[in-house]
Amino acid sequence: MALVTVMNTYFQTAWLTLFVALSLINPGLLPVASGGCSHASEIAPPGETLTNPDSSNEIVPVYAVPGEEKNVPGGGRVVRDEKPEIAEDEAIGPEFTYSGFIEFETFVNTGTGENFKDKNEKNEIRNRLQLRYGTEKLYLFSVSNLYLFQTYLNERADDHYAYSKDHRVSRNLRISSQEAELSFDELYLNYGRGNFRLRAGNQIYGWGTADAFNPTSYFNPSDMREILFRDDDENKAGVPSLSGMFFLGDYTLEAVFVPMHIPTIMAPEGNFWALSIDDSLPLPIIFDEPEELGADIDNVGYGARLSTSAGGIDISVSGYRGPDKNPLFLPYKIIFQGATPVAVEIRPQSSIVTMFGFDLSAVLGDFVLQFEAAYSPDKGGIVEQRGTSLPGLILPFEVDRSHYLSYATGFNYFIPLSRLIEGHTGDTVFTFEWFQSKYLKGGLYAPPITDIVSCKFEDSYFDGRVKTTIKGIFDTKHGGKVLWPGIAYDFQNGFLIEVGYAAILGDRGATWDSDSIFYYFKDNDLLMGKVCYQY
Repeated sequence: MALVTVMNTYFQTAWLTLFVALSLINPGLLPVASGGCSHASEIAPPGETLTNPDSSNEIVPVYAVPGEEKNVPGGGRVVRDEKPEIAEDEAIGPEFTYSGFIEFETFVNTGTGENFKDKNEKNEIRNRLQLRYGTEKLYLFSVSNLYLFQTYLNERADDHYAYSKDHRVSRNLRISSQEAELSFDELYLNYGRGNFRLRAGNQIYGWGTADAFNPTSYFNPSDMREILFRDDDENKAGVPSLSGMFFLGDYTLEAVFVPMHIPTIMAPEGNFWALSIDDSLPLPIIFDEPEELGADIDNVGYGARLSTSAGGIDISVSGYRGPDKNPLFLPYKIIFQGATPVAVEIRPQSSIVTMFGFDLSAVLGDFVLQFEAAYSPDKGGIVEQRGTSLPGLILPFEVDRSHYLSYATGFNYFIPLSRLIEGHTGDTVFTFEWFQSKYLKGGLYAPPITDIVSCKFEDSYFDGRVKTTIKGIFDTKHGGKVLWPGIAYDFQNGFLIEVGYAAILGDRGATWDSDSIFYYFKDNDLLMGKVCYQY
């Protein structure tokens, strides 16, 4: 026990040393690339589209110019920048740029009658650092996130929140412990010429056009440790992969190869966000770690996406074969203490799947319309068992293959509020999206997340200093909902403060499989606060 304590102390000391080193970088020594704090995402109006041509976090403002539009995977109309000739690029030589932010975020649970120490669920310091070194054609790019859990506000807060149940290093270089984590969701070498670019390393792929749910985003698993409450740049895990993008006249082809499986990230057992099901079945539910498929040729992932623009509409078709990023939550076995059954174990199980996808987006005046859909002929599903008593359950549950369809459709409406309110200078956007996924074969349990309506209203005032958001997520099939208003103040000197409140409401179904997913988090209402400094 003494040895474990000493090792844990050294581990935390190493994290703190690295964090301080990253935090004390002097912004005056090197050129700084643009970046931003992780507050509610802002959507650019149709006239000026923020485009991500490289499926990375390098966001480029692009203006639509008639006759010069080209499509790039990742969404949006894009005019490809004219790059300097290679001779000029070599003359300039390699450059080093960086940007990032440090933020403190706290969660306080308002859904219980406990004291503050029991309500305080999270106190976290996060440092996000983006680095780029090289020339225009050949460069190394990295986006790292360092998280440190702090207990000075509540010494028992780490009893409610943990990044992982033990020290571990994942295949994508995510290094985790209970109190700290370092991730490199983007860490790749890029080489490009005039009509192609190649990348090798950890990457995030922005396939699809929808805002909340992306059925055609096949590669990057979700980080579900805070359900819906992670920032937009944190909710996908990078995958070690090889990718190539080829510009073929009016078409763009992107091909991806992922040599090893990266599973979904879930909250460890006993965590504040861990899924707890203990009153719908005869025994409590215990979730095992998500399955990680073996590193062999049968479990690789590969896919391609072809994109173009026609008649003012961006269109893409895609295909994929490899590990399904959405695991099956398979009731697997009964856990005994002696001869007494005490719990049912659920195993998040991974399987190989084939997917075909289609997406499009179009600008119609102040509206941006979006649609994407994915079809699978061999999606894995769990066969229904209607019994709820232990003698009536056959464990593990059977898994069968089925045709499967998933789609998301919606719009962004850029409200011309300046026409209604004199002097209003901010951007006002209303986003609406409908998402549904379903098996086309009977006798299988429905996907856990389907029939979801998501809405978001964003507005800004006083030259962008005050930013307000109101989010709503509605489970139309089972009756659950999340209401999430928030307000932020940007000092426009690097500092930003933000507060928000999330009310989680969930209804109980007639059987355990008809419960809303939000029902199991109905006591997790949150008051959230954040202080951020961008460097």
